[in-house]
Amino acid sequence: MPGGVRVLPTVPTKKNCSVFPFGQLGMAATRATQKKCLAVVCICAAIVLTAQPACAEPFADQPLDSLSQAVVDSLAEPQRTTAPQLLDAVIRATEVDALATALDYFKLLFNLLDKAGDGRLRLLADLGDTTNSATLYQLNRELGALDPRVSPLLDAMREAAQVRRRDPKRLAQAGAALGGGDRSLRLNAANQLSRAGVDAIPVLVDLLQTVDGVKEPARSIAVGLLQNLGNSARQPLLAWLGSDDLAHWSGVIAALDACEAQDIAIFLVAPSLVAGTPPLAQQQATALLKRRAADQSPAAAIDSLRQRLDQLLLPTGRLSADQLLQSGSSFAAADGADRTLVEPTVDRFLWDGKTKSIQRRALPLAAARALEALHLARDLSALQADDSATVRLVLLAQLEATLTLTPNPLTALEQLKPAQLRDVLTGPVGFDVETVADVLDMAVARGMVQAAAAAARALGQTAATGTDQTAPLPPVVRKALVRALDQPDSGLQFEAARALVLAAGDASYPGTSRVVLTLLSAATATGIDRAVVAHSDPAIAQLLATGVSRFGYQTVRVSTGRDAIFAARQSSDTVLVLLSARITTPTAYETVQLLRRQPAGDIPPVMLVVDPLDDDQNGAFLTRKIMKFSERPAVEIVDRLDSFFQPTRNPQTGAVLAKARFPDALLRVAGPQAVVPAMRQTCLMARLERARKSLWLLNELSRRGWDLSAATPIATLALTQEELFAPAIALLSMLGSGTAQQAIVAELDRSDLSLDRKTIALTAFRTSVQHFGVLLESGPLLATYTRYNRATNRESREVIGAILDVLETPRTQLTPSTADAPHSRPIR
Repeated sequence: MPGGVRVLPTVPTKKNCSVFPFGQLGMAATRATQKKCLAVVCICAAIVLTAQPACAEPFADQPLDSLSQAVVDSLAEPQRTTAPQLLDAVIRATEVDALATALDYFKLLFNLLDKAGDGRLRLLADLGDTTNSATLYQLNRELGALDPRVSPLLDAMREAAQVRRRDPKRLAQAGAALGGGDRSLRLNAANQLSRAGVDAIPVLVDLLQTVDGVKEPARSIAVGLLQNLGNSARQPLLAWLGSDDLAHWSGVIAALDACEAQDIAIFLVAPSLVAGTPPLAQQQATALLKRRAADQSPAAAIDSLRQRLDQLLLPTGRLSADQLLQSGSSFAAADGADRTLVEPTVDRFLWDGKTKSIQRRALPLAAARALEALHLARDLSALQADDSATVRLVLLAQLEATLTLTPNPLTALEQLKPAQLRDVLTGPVGFDVETVADVLDMAVARGMVQAAAAAARALGQTAATGTDQTAPLPPVVRKALVRALDQPDSGLQFEAARALVLAAGDASYPGTSRVVLTLLSAATATGIDRAVVAHSDPAIAQLLATGVSRFGYQTVRVSTGRDAIFAARQSSDTVLVLLSARITTPTAYETVQLLRRQPAGDIPPVMLVVDPLDDDQNGAFLTRKIMKFSERPAVEIVDRLDSFFQPTRNPQTGAVLAKARFPDALLRVAGPQAVVPAMRQTCLMARLERARKSLWLLNELSRRGWDLSAATPIATLALTQEELFAPAIALLSMLGSGTAQQAIVAELDRSDLSLDRKTIALTAFRTSVQHFGVLLESGPLLATYTRYNRATNRESREVIGAILDVLETPRTQLTPSTADAPHSRPIR
């Protein structure tokens, strides 16, 4: 390929996913085929031929020994013209370290694929099928650094082969061929199903469903294939067994028996005991339990399932990534800059009720754990376990699965309708608030914060459902919600406080001050990401603030540890603290300790900043800091070099040599929700929505007569946000202070205030005067009259006149004017 000059004309997107780097995918391909090939197409699209030669410098083989040279010479004759022949030459040349020769054959292979047109996908799949994976990885290791086209092409081979192996139609044809009379066809079919791995399970289960003698040879081969799969078949089969596809349960149980999977007896108890199980499946489950020497009594089954579920839902019992991998899963490959930042995923099989089939999905670790817990919970419900401890575990498992097995777990609670949430937490005797309070405590104790927040929301919703609307929550439930206020999670704190406001009744109870503190803290959000920068040197503080602001943070600079603590507590938008390692008043260690004792809201992650020369002669300062903070969660020791906030560039060309290190450090200290733009925006909007709801809840408490004087500056600040204006102005109208009334008047005086907002503000001012009278001091009152008299335009005069009408209403009510009395103020 002279000069290596070919450029991709189009970058594939979701709307244009059929673009191939070598040309167009076959126009005759069906839409279904294109969907199956999407993964291959997207990977192949990464094979970009740049305008530069493949190697920056000419590359030549080192002198070869006689044996290696003989291998290289044997590759020339006969001439290699097909893709398999060329790939074989690449492999053989690489094995004798003739890398330059291997690259030459690779270029020929690349050119051949370039000209293959519609047959390219088939060629890639053929190459991936006939080449050992270890060989492909070796080629990537040896040649990938020498030619940038090698790695994408090898990935495309693997993906194309994998897509073809998973093709349901091909697998079904192979399953049918197993029962044929042609021995060679049976062997080819068995080999094809073996290479498909767990994706062949649906075909094998269908074979095991049959009972006729004609297909006995095929069933024997299916049993052998399942034995080869071993424990990797466990999870797909259990997912199928946990579905409502009762017709296939007998085949699934037979497959579990054939693969000899470990730890499956506990999942067979319910099918063997529950009425309604198909007779054949029930017999198979019972027989398999006997062979596994498992206790089949209902009481023993319930006890075993409960213990297993209890262990699974404990923090120490959650599956780690290594355990999930050992059970037959693999980490899903990241295919974008953002996906590399999210938590690891594992391949899991889920039952798709729409297609009535098991589908492979990449699930986060928490969702994979919830999937197994949900299966155990369903079995316990089927066995009608009704003791309180088991019921609470079942409800907790159902709740966690509802929140985690969704496309976006961050917004799952907001998307959940009240009726759905109530159904999830409904036990054998119906929805019981004390049981839900126990689930709340259990979730908190096990670190399942989102589930705890959902339980608290369900308790708050009882105030608007059925006969519960007039009955306040029992004291035991109130205590559970108050305990939840102490957890360092703003979402859980808000839901608990909201539930107490809505459903705990008007009477005072221990913890009411914590409710107000939580709502006041949540109301301080204004829809920004805020970072506190604490350094004793103003110049360095400015440098750090400038650096972090490049990543979208609004900064607050302070010079002492004490000021950093108060600045962090000032707003719930504080999501990061940059703290000098040599900060004083108090020290950095004491400051971090106090930051972790936030009275309300989330604990902000801390980046402990060390200076380039921040070490003594023995190099002990930094070592002491590392040892002191090593066991502190959400603390990261960083430097303030230019490369931390800015990319490193080539001084001659300006090309980026290394990206800024700040995002990586932020990922380690704060998690993916602080780095991935979509997740970060979701968290920001969640804080803003909590602020809006908190202002309305504070307004309700003020109407009940609670002292909320501390809310005045918070509500005044919230007036600057469009989303918070209405609840903030309503809260000010119910605070009953001169400062609150003056804030409303100041808002009405704004020339840039829209007509709708002026109407809302005027209504709020009228409400405040009606409830509390005129609380403005004489100075602001005289200033209002002066502005009215000096107003030159009609609009300003009307607005100020409306304010004065409100102010004069109490007087005119006491001393009504006669019909012919002159106007109290000039009207021209």
